[in-house]
Amino acid sequence: MNLSLFLYNAAMVPAGALAPLAYLTARLLPGRKGAEWRQRLGCYTPELDPRQGRGPRLWIHAVSVGEVGVAGALVTALDSIRPGIDIVLSTMTPQGQELARGRFATRAHPIYFPLDFLGPVRRALRHLRPDLVVCLETELWPNFLGEAHRLGIPIVLLNGRISAASFPRYRRLRWLLAPLLRGFAGLAMISGADAERIIAMGAPAERVAVTGNMKGAGLLERAELNRADTLRRRLHIASDQPVLVAGSIRDRELNWLPEVFTELGKGRPDLVGIFAPRHLNRLGRLEEWFRRRSLPFQRYSCLAEGREERRARVILVDGVGDLFDLYGIGDLAFCGGSLVPLGGQNILEPAAWGKAVFYGPHMENFLEERRLLEEGGCGISVRSRDELLERMVHHLSHLEELRVTGSKARAALEARGRIALRQAELVRDVLNGKRPVASPRVRLEDHCA
Repeated sequence: MNLSLFLYNAAMVPAGALAPLAYLTARLLPGRKGAEWRQRLGCYTPELDPRQGRGPRLWIHAVSVGEVGVAGALVTALDSIRPGIDIVLSTMTPQGQELARGRFATRAHPIYFPLDFLGPVRRALRHLRPDLVVCLETELWPNFLGEAHRLGIPIVLLNGRISAASFPRYRRLRWLLAPLLRGFAGLAMISGADAERIIAMGAPAERVAVTGNMKGAGLLERAELNRADTLRRRLHIASDQPVLVAGSIRDRELNWLPEVFTELGKGRPDLVGIFAPRHLNRLGRLEEWFRRRSLPFQRYSCLAEGREERRARVILVDGVGDLFDLYGIGDLAFCGGSLVPLGGQNILEPAAWGKAVFYGPHMENFLEERRLLEEGGCGISVRSRDELLERMVHHLSHLEELRVTGSKARAALEARGRIALRQAELVRDVLNGKRPVASPRVRLEDHCA
């Protein structure tokens, strides 16, 4: 163990003192919760023994819902150029795990990522024995990466990004991260700025490439228009009946978007509003808002499962993984976390359905996606709740014009599929024993794709 990892583990000693309690919890908790904790402690079931697989094993680590979508694009691209890879997909959040199980039930083994202590990561890596580890975005867990390198397992970083806000913190941890970054076989960064930052953190420049952002790749294939038509019929929404979809709303948006809906409804009383909070524990806040104003609402799960027929004009989304399809039936699509300073949400999901997308000024976590749509003329940025209402009032009276604008969105996404293929080729080359060599000053044009 190098000095930096020794110091990291020394700092982790107080948290490690809770390990006996974690082991006891994992043994005593029943059902799925107990299984989750056992996986977090690096204990996986026998069917994940790599001897059961027929091809090389790839471990893809995705944090949550957004990264699971990126993993989907990567797997699709890999299957087209290197079929037969056995895939383990790890997440850290229950929401990400639920989506992974839904989307990868037959193609990959969804698991929880082990806690970054030596015991759990050693058990996990020795049991799963991957031939290659892929970290998505910027997942740099020191013990996990250090142990993988010690065992001779190649590691690549795909769709890597280092935000301007997080860079100073990473820079202060250079003493810890630089030895780990030198162990990467390749680092595919989203932009030239991301490449420069990770090199400043200690990554070898000759292993860093700028490949662009593959987030959104694969969304076009998922956005099947006939599925949207079927969903409209199931919800008893007429083809000429307008729909507002407010996705991943947070904080004050939980009040602002219902307010916008009620104002719009004065001019279009047939308007249907679909509201999806970013965190399901905020659903009660939405319900209380509509109750206080005596506006009937229904939960989406009751409608989707056929337990109720839609009668109310307000639908509240109470599950994970439903929002993408619901964007497909929207006429006015808003992505939350953007009118409040929380970094925004993935505006490419409604764009994949050919929807013009409304969002606020706070898109710090999705600058590339914002640039892509605004250059394509299909992103509608507003500065406030009042401006959002003003723009939506106009577009609700000019829906055909809005549809023409939205049709440009699908074209803007086509380049993302080529980016996913490029990063899949890097994975294939490392699996084949090749070490990719690329300067960040080369292929900067990919950043504009």
